[in-house]
Amino acid sequence: MDPFFFLVMLAGAVAGASTGLLGVYVVGMRMPFIGICISHSAMVGTIYSLLLGINPVWGPVLFSAVSSMTLGVVRPGQSRIDANVALAIYFNLMLGLTFLGIGLIQGSRSEVLGLLWGSLLFVKKSSLVVITMSGLVFAVFALLFNKELKVLLFSRTIASATGVHESFVYCFFLALCGLILAVNLPLIGGLMIFSLITCPAAAAYQICTGHQSVIIAATLFGMASAVIGFWISYYLNLPTGACIVIVSAGFFAVSALVRALRGQRN
Repeated sequence: MDPFFFLVMLAGAVAGASTGLLGVYVVGMRMPFIGICISHSAMVGTIYSLLLGINPVWGPVLFSAVSSMTLGVVRPGQSRIDANVALAIYFNLMLGLTFLGIGLIQGSRSEVLGLLWGSLLFVKKSSLVVITMSGLVFAVFALLFNKELKVLLFSRTIASATGVHESFVYCFFLALCGLILAVNLPLIGGLMIFSLITCPAAAAYQICTGHQSVIIAATLFGMASAVIGFWISYYLNLPTGACIVIVSAGFFAVSALVRALRGQRN
């Protein structure tokens, strides 16, 4: 096999693993809409970086990270607006900016429209390095702030009451969400990346009990979704992003079935 395909599979595996790990916390906080909001902010950053002639890698990373941190301003019990309402407003803003940016682009819009679907086939070695580093940064963050993140998974209000620096940890978490989604966006696509945040983690929560086992399972499910999805698309000549989404949803369906069968036996 051409060495290029090993590069593609490795990039897909790293992207799937990092988004799967991220999904453990996004799904665990019961706010999966965060993922789709931040993925759209990454798309906005990429589109306007192209419009303004800014570096197409670091421009969207900075925009997505900074804009994502603003979601941490809405604190439960201390704001007159519900967090989910704030996410809906944020999503509407990012969606409007996305289509405005697409409309402002002169000439061919194929590069920008490609962000909606993504393509692992256009991965470069430099892209692999960036997504690997971003995944490692988040893994180190999750390890260093393991206790704080566990409390946040339970309740931000309780985290604040127990003395955990929840605002700092939560905002840092959102910034890293923006980082990971921005660097993976060109590979997976804005319409597809949300599935890799939710489905592998949701599948892991179905069949695992301990926090550590959920992390391992979600990471492996995300990795497998990307790699298997690529192989299916390659051999059947189908869209890569769509195949990855379907495989990740399949993992959830099988996990939900396993959980149901366990319940019947008990």
